[in-house]
Amino acid sequence: MFKFEKDIQLKIKKHINKTPVVVFLLALGMSIIPLNDALIKLLSDRFPLAEIVAIRAILCLLIVSFFGEGIREVIKLPLRVILLFSLRGMCLVIAMYLFFISLGSLPLSEVVSIFFVSPLLITLLSSIILKEKIGIHRIGSVVLALVGVILIMRPGTENFRPEMFLALGAALSYAIFQIFTRSLKSEGNLYALVTIQNFCYLISAIPLLLVNWLNPLEKTGNLSIDFLLRAPINPTFQDMIFIIICAFSVLMLSITSSHAYRTVEASLLAPFEYVAIPFSIFWGIVIFGDWPSNLSWIGMTLILFGGIYAIYRERVRGIEIISKVPMPASAAMYQKPNLENKSNE
Repeated sequence: MFKFEKDIQLKIKKHINKTPVVVFLLALGMSIIPLNDALIKLLSDRFPLAEIVAIRAILCLLIVSFFGEGIREVIKLPLRVILLFSLRGMCLVIAMYLFFISLGSLPLSEVVSIFFVSPLLITLLSSIILKEKIGIHRIGSVVLALVGVILIMRPGTENFRPEMFLALGAALSYAIFQIFTRSLKSEGNLYALVTIQNFCYLISAIPLLLVNWLNPLEKTGNLSIDFLLRAPINPTFQDMIFIIICAFSVLMLSITSSHAYRTVEASLLAPFEYVAIPFSIFWGIVIFGDWPSNLSWIGMTLILFGGIYAIYRERVRGIEIISKVPMPASAAMYQKPNLENKSNE
């Protein structure tokens, strides 16, 4: 029975490591995470950011420790790997705080659009740091998606606000985070990686939460500053439901994203992160009534086309690589008699 279960686990592991499956799971995670962003923006009128982050991190730690033995997996790691995972985690913590502080003042679709300069940065950094080869087609798909982001963002117009620089900083920090993920692909365990990530969230939130509690800031009129420094409140039942949904969505993305960047080239995955943009616009419409402009719809179309084209090119590239591999001598030796038999027939 044990051998049967082990065989099933190996088959599942082999299946989920296939590039199309990895890409699909990443896209699924990216499609869910805008709901987390929308709910946190909804809570930003009353809660301080650190309180939401702390509660969400505790819930994620409980879930991953129960289902994946996350804390046990962390204990097994050598100190060097724990430190590297923690450094990686803090890059995402910085990206998260910059992202949500800007979200306090800006519409959801704008923040997400600006943030998605990060796939371009991931592609460029993977070429420079990880020495991954990037073809013209893959660069083209990312650039096409980037044009879509620019159409949604509309820089140089009245739409631009100083908080957008925070979203750009979040994009850079997130790109460095994913490069870390790729470079640490052979280290540790996925559940240990996700557990350490949520410990980083919790550790970063505690000092700020103490400041919120001991020395809260009165209303300033700036939604981003108020979101960061206001006093904590007691969450209602509905608030807790929202934060639980946030915990599940961020945990889903943490697992699918970490698995993807440990399995597949970072430069290939980058375009598929743009999937979050149309979903962020959807939740912006449903929750806040923010309808995108005509340029935004054009931008979404370009983004989706860029992702589909990247899938197509990867498939073509795979076929080309297989066709160029010379037949092993042993295979040729076994095939020769068959050819002779066919000629005799």
